[in-house]
Amino acid sequence: MPHFSKESQQQLQTCHHDLQAIFSAVEQEVDCEIRCGHRTQQEQEQAFAEGRSGFHWPDSHHNDKPAMAVDVMPVNMEPDDFGRWHWFGGYVKGLADRLYAEGVVTHRLHWSGDHGDPELTKFPHFEIYMPH
Repeated sequence: MPHFSKESQQQLQTCHHDLQAIFSAVEQEVDCEIRCGHRTQQEQEQAFAEGRSGFHWPDSHHNDKPAMAVDVMPVNMEPDDFGRWHWFGGYVKGLADRLYAEGVVTHRLHWSGDHGDPELTKFPHFEIYMPH
């Protein structure tokens, strides 16, 4: 059975409890790494400069405490394997929907691949859906 590394556990602990519940459940079946939970101002500006984020501090959901966003990377996933990226995104969202329906989590989940742009499917960004 997969299990998170110490680094992944530390990153996940910086996230909203719904994200912790969802990705703890995901990790039971799919080996993955939590790449980023909360980002400090310096980390956010670096992510923006490197093109990993479209937002400056403090406008990313990664900047909230607890973080309302998380970057998750399946282990052994090739960046150009779009089929597997879609499978992973769909798996996570389906599991999150089930946990929402069961009352385990109180928010819906949004995935960067939801926009239909094939390039966005390879970004491992998930965030709590906060309707305006």
